[in-house]
Amino acid sequence: MRRRSPKRDDSPDALRGELERLGLSAGDAAPLAERLVQLASELPEAEYRALVEGVVLGTRAGAGQAEESSGIQNLLEDFTCELKKLDEGLKLLTAYLTRLRDQTAEPTRTLH
Repeated sequence: MRRRSPKRDDSPDALRGELERLGLSAGDAAPLAERLVQLASELPEAEYRALVEGVVLGTRAGAGQAEESSGIQNLLEDFTCELKKLDEGLKLLTAYLTRLRDQTAEPTRTLH
């Protein structure tokens, strides 16, 4: 005979508590619980556990990427600044070479 597990509490507060127990901060757990409460009520126990644990793992992975993203963004901003400097230097060099070419070009002769 299979023994049925007691009915789980699918309220937002219970789901938030579950997320916090698995290591999420209260600030992260509360909005996630609000969004997941509709899904969780229709899932069997095994899928419910997989959903909750997947959300926790995904949130943790996203938090690590946010720190890396900040560093990458800073590198890209610095790179963009250097490219702008190079672009300005190329514009100055182009203007100088154009002026030099114009000054050294032979005057065109008009034949009558």
